[in-house]
Amino acid sequence: METEEAIQELQKDSLQKLPDKDLLFLIESYVTKRNDYENIASLIRGDEDIIGKMIDSDRVFNKVMNCTERILEISPYFLFSLLLRRALREKRKDTKFIEKTIELLNSTKPVIPWNKKRIMNLLEDTQVSNYIANMLAQFTKSSRLFKIREDEKVSYQYIVDMITNSLRTDNVGKFYIYCHIGNYTLFLTGMIPEYIEYRFEYGRRSVDEHYYVDFGKTYYGLASEHTNARKNRLSATLSQLSEGFEVVAQVLCFMNRQYLYPVVKNA
Repeated sequence: METEEAIQELQKDSLQKLPDKDLLFLIESYVTKRNDYENIASLIRGDEDIIGKMIDSDRVFNKVMNCTERILEISPYFLFSLLLRRALREKRKDTKFIEKTIELLNSTKPVIPWNKKRIMNLLEDTQVSNYIANMLAQFTKSSRLFKIREDEKVSYQYIVDMITNSLRTDNVGKFYIYCHIGNYTLFLTGMIPEYIEYRFEYGRRSVDEHYYVDFGKTYYGLASEHTNARKNRLSATLSQLSEGFEVVAQVLCFMNRQYLYPVVKNA
């Protein structure tokens, strides 16, 4: 994969470029009084605002959550977009979550103190949610988590190896490695924190969640300052992910446990 194509992988999917199968599933799930789905699709295709409102509806959410066979008809990007947007919306209404998160973030004494408005801006940032949905869709292939680029044969299970690789590659390659380290650490802390805990307690790894959070914040920050971030209009998104890493990780944990692998309480 060429380096420029690798950068585009970070922005591969969006609601504006929703595949026909996803768009038709969305329309069929949302529309109740019409059946001219193809015509509706031609009218709303590429309209991110309308598609966003439809994908955020309870009707579509319930249809997806109650699906069995038909869930296979939608793409991973569509699924993660729907679930992530729902999780972000729920957390925007969670006063205790916002208060505790502000306290947590300010305990590190950031240059710009966090407040409710700043948290809400992050939780409402559709560029951030789209970036994360893309990342989650890529990582549905477990092997992809350990590869800097999709077609690479070399796997990296340790952050230090990724960093070493960044010292030997070209400028664009550095940017993509920075992004991947951020993505890798966010995925681990947000989607499978049990993996980190297990390796820390039983795998003789002397690193805990804070280790991954620190690296994630640092390398998303480096990526946000890179010339290729500005070129591809990713600076603001990557900066948000760097500064609000802990917020996004908590939202992913909530999404994972609430929607993907809900805990069934005993009666």
